[in-house]
Amino acid sequence: MPRAEERIRERLDHAIQPSDTAFLKQNALYEQAIKVGKPADQAIALQKMGQICFQLGLFAQALNYHLQAENLIQHDPKQDSLRAANLNDLGLLLFLNNQTQDAQAAYHQALNIYQRRKDQKGIANTYGNMGHLQEKLANYDSAFFYQDKAMSVFESINDLDGIAVIDENLGSIYEDKEQFDAAFAHFSKALARFEVNGNGPMYIDALNNVGDVYRKSRKYEQALLYTRKAEKKAKEIKAYKQLSSTYRDIGKTYYYLKNPDSTFHYLELARNLYLTIYSEDAKNQAALLKVLYDLEQKDARIAEMGREKKMASIVYGSSIIVAFLLIVLAIVIIRNQRHHLKSERKLRDKESALLKAKQSLMEAELQNKKLEEAQLSKTLETKAREITTHTLQAIEKNQLLEEMKNSLTAIIKSDSRSYKKELKQLLNKINQNFNKDVRWEDFRKVFEEIHQDFFDKLHHINPALSSSDLRLISLIKMNLDASEIATLLGISADSLRVSRYRLRKKLGMEQGKSLTAFIQSIG
Repeated sequence: MPRAEERIRERLDHAIQPSDTAFLKQNALYEQAIKVGKPADQAIALQKMGQICFQLGLFAQALNYHLQAENLIQHDPKQDSLRAANLNDLGLLLFLNNQTQDAQAAYHQALNIYQRRKDQKGIANTYGNMGHLQEKLANYDSAFFYQDKAMSVFESINDLDGIAVIDENLGSIYEDKEQFDAAFAHFSKALARFEVNGNGPMYIDALNNVGDVYRKSRKYEQALLYTRKAEKKAKEIKAYKQLSSTYRDIGKTYYYLKNPDSTFHYLELARNLYLTIYSEDAKNQAALLKVLYDLEQKDARIAEMGREKKMASIVYGSSIIVAFLLIVLAIVIIRNQRHHLKSERKLRDKESALLKAKQSLMEAELQNKKLEEAQLSKTLETKAREITTHTLQAIEKNQLLEEMKNSLTAIIKSDSRSYKKELKQLLNKINQNFNKDVRWEDFRKVFEEIHQDFFDKLHHINPALSSSDLRLISLIKMNLDASEIATLLGISADSLRVSRYRLRKKLGMEQGKSLTAFIQSIG
């Protein structure tokens, strides 16, 4: 492991809080609330347990805890404020679990509660969440509508931090629509506020957003200025996820500045840091899964003890009844009781064996998950390296095309009529690079390993898609912006717009639908 990566991992070990410990603390509070009969305290503990699961990417488990909290307080008017906050969390989790309609319903319920309570800040936050959901669905008109309503409410109560968050959201929408001047205006307002209120992570994100707008506007020097500030702040507060994004943005900027060495250096820094963070997240996730498993086993043991206690009570009651019966019937009763106890003992033995088998199976599944995560980490590192290599090869090829263009221009402008030697040299250079087109097939193989069955699904949609169509679709799937795709394909921005228009027709898309969202929806 490189020394730089070792230092990053060492700092991460000190920076990341043990989520399993925090989870166990909340679980203890939850059990105590059950004992004293306080549903609201139970709901608060469940909500915090769900938030811990969310932070580690365990979205299904997080959704389960928030739903349990909702069931506890949904009919208690005194807990409206707590319920509205929980519904806002539920909206995001339902969306992440592909339950979009339920997510929208959760946000509307939260909004109704805040409106009834006349909680202006709650109303504004919920409008912002609804707008963010619409942005993710590429419904930009609806996204603007809700963000504008959120902005109006925050302005009415002079909540400067809330206004900054909405400015950030509006800037993101304008950036998606490639209206960079408007995006810059909103991102700049948010940046100024986050710098004042000392919100480090959001300040870093705002710096990166301003840098993105400059980069997409081809103002690369200004872009570097802001991303360098973001890099410095991320290192200062040990915000390693934001630092990984910052390295990636710096690498992109150096790519447009035609500095391949710096491009590769910062992309490698971003990749190594991402893999380190992923490894730490996987370790914490495994620890929390082990806690969840142990709690499940504890509940199973408690349930078993309850059954045994209940059975003992039945036996005790039966004994009292037997003692009260006539002596003539005592032998029959005792015989029947012995038979009954024998049957119950066999049943308990079977249940115990089943519980042990289930425990062994869950332990094996936990071990398999650890092995799969280790293999996934190795595979991810290999595929990321291959993708980086293909990207650099594309850069190399575009540089060759630029050289060919300059050579042809020089030959045309030359007064000499002896073109043969120069053209022959140019032809040799083309032949030397011609076989690199087969690297598209290598790229496609790597791409399909990451996005399995992707091309088969495209073929099912339209079997007549050309290789050029497939290249364009693959680059869109990689979340590259328009300028990056045009550079990698070696075409102008106008040609790219024509290609996207023709591709929409081939894919049979309705007018007004987002091409990027459609391609991202293909598994």
